[in-house]
Amino acid sequence: MRILSILSLILSACATAAPPPGDAVLAIGDSVMAWNGDQGIPEAVESTLGRPVVDRSQSLARLTNASGLAGALGFDITRQFRGGDWDWVILTGGGNDLRDTCLTPAEDDVLSGLIDAELTGDVPRLIGHIRTTGAKVAFVGYYDGVEGQPGAFAPCQGAFDTINARMTRLAAERPGVLFFDAGEVIDPRDAGLYDGDFVHPSPRGAALIGRELARRMLTFEEGGRSETSRPSASVARRGATG
Repeated sequence: MRILSILSLILSACATAAPPPGDAVLAIGDSVMAWNGDQGIPEAVESTLGRPVVDRSQSLARLTNASGLAGALGFDITRQFRGGDWDWVILTGGGNDLRDTCLTPAEDDVLSGLIDAELTGDVPRLIGHIRTTGAKVAFVGYYDGVEGQPGAFAPCQGAFDTINARMTRLAAERPGVLFFDAGEVIDPRDAGLYDGDFVHPSPRGAALIGRELARRMLTFEEGGRSETSRPSASVARRGATG
């Protein structure tokens, strides 16, 4: 029975149902995107935009997962995108790739594999692939942890700030790409914006991120570019470099 259950999950994950009609949005990514069920970031984006959003994000997902089975079950963010006629693809990612290497000698290699100083790597590659379908891309950067309450990803904060700084540059250079640093709306002094693990957003935090992300998407559509020239508070505060 266990084998049948796993096969059922694989077949479900591999299904390629057509997106809803109209200006449909696809959400992919890790637990920051997937958290809170029907009170998550994708739902807040859908409510604010008034457009259908399909959520394929998965907790514990990596940008690239070497396990074929894990990838088939949605734990590979790159494979969560299976093509289609999407207006936007919104995504998070990179934290689980980095988690076990932060503040170790291996961190730089993993960070560069995600996005290096020349703006190449898994993240730019995935964004480029999505853009070939005509979809616009919105990448959501990670926010700081709660002040005085170090969460599981606290050692990775410097790496996250570097990703955010590099994504700011990439979005400024590539048409059709929006970068939004969620740290602009998640105040580390307000623990109520975080789940009890001090890592994931609470429903209130997810609503703030989703609503502001949707507003940035609308502004982007009107002007064709994002407001990414201004460094985020977290990047400026920590002095992250590209």
